[in-house]
Amino acid sequence: MNEKIIKTLLPIFCGLVVLSSGCSTIEKGRISKLSFFERKTDVIPGLDPPHQRKKLIREKGTKGATASEAEKEILVAQLVYEYQTSPDPNMRREAVDALAKIPHPQRDRYLQEILQDDNPFVRLSALEALGKESKQGKMYSGSQSDLTTILIDRMKADPDKDVRLAAVRILGDTFAKDKSGDSHSSVVLELGNLLEDKVPAIRYEAMQSLQKVTKQDYGNDINRWAEYMRYARGEVPNLPTERTLAEKMPRVALPMFK
Repeated sequence: MNEKIIKTLLPIFCGLVVLSSGCSTIEKGRISKLSFFERKTDVIPGLDPPHQRKKLIREKGTKGATASEAEKEILVAQLVYEYQTSPDPNMRREAVDALAKIPHPQRDRYLQEILQDDNPFVRLSALEALGKESKQGKMYSGSQSDLTTILIDRMKADPDKDVRLAAVRILGDTFAKDKSGDSHSSVVLELGNLLEDKVPAIRYEAMQSLQKVTKQDYGNDINRWAEYMRYARGEVPNLPTERTLAEKMPRVALPMFK
């Protein structure tokens, strides 16, 4: 229906509703009691409203960050119960975000299971939680190789592009500080395989992570990165030439040079 017609008819409709209720309603100031003007609420007797539940969930995560080991285990169990019993993906994500604040081995086990959630935003939160670092260092309680396996699995197999992007980014950030050997080379090869991914954003993020892991600066030149991967696989003897200073400078189109 035309928007102008709607704007014209709406006041008329409201007037008819008021008139149909009788003038006595207006005279006695009871117009707000009409069903048309009823105030809506999300409060259901016997149940906490969503905003209150979210607040309680967040408080558990904040408390768990500095709690004792015994308290952490209890809070993790409570948050997992919140996750498992909620049909609402927004509430499940709140539970996962709260879990992300609590460093505990049980938390990591549950987060790995949550990576199979039907909702991509919930999976994304779980992946971010596994790769999360605190001021004291990484929060993941397992080994570096276990975390690497999880991240590689998600970046290759997850059906959602944003989850895959997060896995590639976290993998690059994790190994940017890593000095080990074998796992380092296997990560480079896995990231190199993504240079041929059909999603342009994945190819771009793979180049960013390769730059962090290898400490080589080929920018966003996918041909140079492809050549580097040939070198990493032992197919060519020499590294590709580095970018020149002119190539590293940002390209700004100034009017005077047009």
